[in-house]
Amino acid sequence: MNEEQFFNDFDVNRWDFTIIDEQDEDHPVLQIGLVATFYLVDGYLPVRRQHIAEAFELYCKHFGEKLVWGYTGGEEMIEKSFSEHAMLDCIAYIKSDGYDEPAAIMWSSLTGFEHVGSYMFEVYSPAGWYENVHGSMTTVRLYLPVDELKGARKQHFESLIFSLCNILRPLHGAAGLGIQHSYEWENYQHVEYELIQEYRGVDLCIPSGNKKWRTGYTNLNWYTYLAHHWVSKLGTTEDLLTQLDDVRIGVLPYEWGTIFRAGNWPALGKATIDPRPELYVMVNEVLKPLRVNNIGSLHYGSIAGEIRLNERTSNQWMRRFDLPKGSPKPKPSPFFRRISVEEQQRLDASKQMFDAFLNRNSGDKSNS
Repeated sequence: MNEEQFFNDFDVNRWDFTIIDEQDEDHPVLQIGLVATFYLVDGYLPVRRQHIAEAFELYCKHFGEKLVWGYTGGEEMIEKSFSEHAMLDCIAYIKSDGYDEPAAIMWSSLTGFEHVGSYMFEVYSPAGWYENVHGSMTTVRLYLPVDELKGARKQHFESLIFSLCNILRPLHGAAGLGIQHSYEWENYQHVEYELIQEYRGVDLCIPSGNKKWRTGYTNLNWYTYLAHHWVSKLGTTEDLLTQLDDVRIGVLPYEWGTIFRAGNWPALGKATIDPRPELYVMVNEVLKPLRVNNIGSLHYGSIAGEIRLNERTSNQWMRRFDLPKGSPKPKPSPFFRRISVEEQQRLDASKQMFDAFLNRNSGDKSNS
């Protein structure tokens, strides 16, 4: 897949990807775009709150001009218009005492709790005493429109994910196509359910995690990142490259973990065409020993006859890239297999010999 193919596929299905407010047809309440999520432990510690503040500053450096409105505060939410002064106040708030108080912020490119902006940065970090009692986790999420993958901006997106992983040091997380929802996301869980059934490559990233998510990752997407002490259970980087023997798959170590990229472009995974995207399946087969056993319920279940996710269907959805039981693992394509250093050296030597032969032959003809 190349850039033109990706955006053509996205545009063909774009009508399905934006859900508009019934009473305000100019503003979406739910949409599909780029979503990146980072799950952290001990987010209440001063050094970890400093990391969260640095991540927010980095997002503002690149996309702050897009933000217009947001809030700070968990129990007492204070709405503000975005400005440099508001950004500095927010950074100071993030760095406040994390043991006694949670940190909750959200800044968006669209005003209001009921609408969703294409640009968004959100954090929920529980108080230290609460995390110690309940085992909850800190969640950092950001939204971007898919247009941020056009041209040179695609490389910028990867660099951003790489930088945020180094800053935040997540236990796990993922980035790629996902559902972007408003603060009042519970109202549209039935719509989310329909979208993730029809488009299997679209992630569902809810605002907070639970203690079960400390035991394994929950989201596999275009980019999936895991902490070093988890990845080490799978072997060395060389072992992973052998298992993921496809040059289209990126295995990108960084200081605190490894980022896995399932292809050069995200996959929609449309259920009627490509419900198990090839490269997502390959990455899933290698990483799934590190996956959480029970993700819990990502929705509240049906409350008025409509279908929402419950614990059973949430776990089925998490396993959407699993091969049917008894199926062999997909074999790497010979067209995309990685070439070892030894093979490359032999190819280089053969090329040099062939070039020398051609040059010598050419010289003989010119002298005759």
